[in-house]
Amino acid sequence: MADLSVTYMGMELENPIVVASSSLTSTLEGVRHCADSGAGAVVLKSIFEEQIEAETAEVEREAMPYQHPEAFDYVRQTAMQMSQDKYLKLIKNSKKAVSIPVIASLNCVNPGWWTSYAVKIADAGADALELNIALLPTDPLRTAREIERTYTKIIDSVLRKINLPVAVKIGPYFTSLPHMARELSGAGASALVLFNRFYQLDIDIEKMCLTPGYHFSSPDEIHVPLRWVAILFTQVRCELAATTGVHEGAAVIKQLLAGARVVQVCSTLYRNGLGRIEEMTRELSSWMDRQGHGAIEDFRGRMSMEFSDKPEQYERLQYIKVYSGLG
Repeated sequence: MADLSVTYMGMELENPIVVASSSLTSTLEGVRHCADSGAGAVVLKSIFEEQIEAETAEVEREAMPYQHPEAFDYVRQTAMQMSQDKYLKLIKNSKKAVSIPVIASLNCVNPGWWTSYAVKIADAGADALELNIALLPTDPLRTAREIERTYTKIIDSVLRKINLPVAVKIGPYFTSLPHMARELSGAGASALVLFNRFYQLDIDIEKMCLTPGYHFSSPDEIHVPLRWVAILFTQVRCELAATTGVHEGAAVIKQLLAGARVVQVCSTLYRNGLGRIEEMTRELSSWMDRQGHGAIEDFRGRMSMEFSDKPEQYERLQYIKVYSGLG
């Protein structure tokens, strides 16, 4: 039988399928279900700075009519601490409840939050930390280089305070993604998670308000991360995790062939249930047996640009197929 085990950021996983940060991993019960369903690891639902601020503000609104003004700061600090403690408790309880690696996830806006809360996450016992960094360039006066430096500064500030492997989850929207990937790796990232599926917005034309766009990915969305995993394999020192568009076993195999160390899944679990994890591992194992691979390292990266005799296909595939009459 094929050996599906892998190492990811120094952690031993029974298989390369990781449940991505989502509401599936927001509770202890959810984490247990993921582990019982065969996940190699879980990434806890991201804790957002805005979430803590919103919960704190709600407590402040409720307490304000009854509080002396001098007690306002005390109420705020207590509410903020209580909200943070819920996440730290989830980390601690998850580590006690399951044997698979538990990766915490942090999404912040202000610089101080990244470092101060990362320390608390490390102290709570998380096996690793995933920094979910998404900086939307809406300010026309802010240069691309300034934004890129913010990413590396965040990583540097966090790694100065904690001794945990850190993954960085990013989007594909950089002018030179290979250069940015090397910068992040050089800043100390143990892994890059490609790619963040950003919150999409829509407009309700009757109520004249913003509404959420479609939540889930489709299998067709695999192609962007697949290309970049294949291109970046061996170009960066850190490991690569693939996510977005991974809905079945074949997609897992493709990302491993491109060079991914692990894949993160989410949308397919909402659509098909957690039993999908077992289906994907079974498909992976069956394929490996048919191909004569005893372990994932036997074939990982075989279809990357590094080992191709036609590397131009990774850069201009659509153009070549159209103008050669093959498209």
